[in-house]
Amino acid sequence: MVRASAVCILAAVIILLTTAGNAQPAGAVRPGEGQEAISWEMYRQRQVEMQLEMQRQRLEMQQQQLDLQRQQLELQRQQHRLEIEKQDLERRKCK
Repeated sequence: MVRASAVCILAAVIILLTTAGNAQPAGAVRPGEGQEAISWEMYRQRQVEMQLEMQRQRLEMQQQQLDLQRQQLELQRQQHRLEIEKQDLERRKCK
């Protein structure tokens, strides 16, 4: 899971750097490039949407990991409580 997160983050950084490096200033459309500019904007929008989706998936995985940790802690707490009860019963038997 950690590797998948790292890969997603790395991919997002590469995409972000690529789009930032190729970004054109607003209003930089040259004559005859109107359609190309629209395609560029669509491409940039798709890249941003993909990046947001990767972030959403990463957050979802982190939430799942936190849920698992919470469950593990709850199990440990219950085991500890049972162990204490067991020790109490053994003490009472010895008296």
